[in-house]
Amino acid sequence: MVISQLIRRAFRLRCPSCGEGPIFKRWWTYTEHRSCPSCGHLYDPRGESLAFMYLSTAFLTGLCFVVLITLPPRNLEAYRVGLVLGALALYGLTMPVRKALAISFNYFNSRRR
Repeated sequence: MVISQLIRRAFRLRCPSCGEGPIFKRWWTYTEHRSCPSCGHLYDPRGESLAFMYLSTAFLTGLCFVVLITLPPRNLEAYRVGLVLGALALYGLTMPVRKALAISFNYFNSRRR
């Protein structure tokens, strides 16, 4: 299995094993299947994707910190509101993709053992 194929499947929110079954029942409520409806592959049997989720959240927080340092505010109140709303939108909108990437990387690592 090629890593680029796993990444494509993750961005489509599909099973890393077969590429057909959805990972989420509803991605906007972040409700995920325990296993693939098509092939039965268990997505996260040991909860390992949480580590990737925490690291990717830390990366997004670092990205917000870089914005704080590089873009000086003209209007402090608007700057704070914009930064908080932007960070919340970034965390919320990327969460399903980050979870799908975590599941795909776990699948890739488990197949290499």
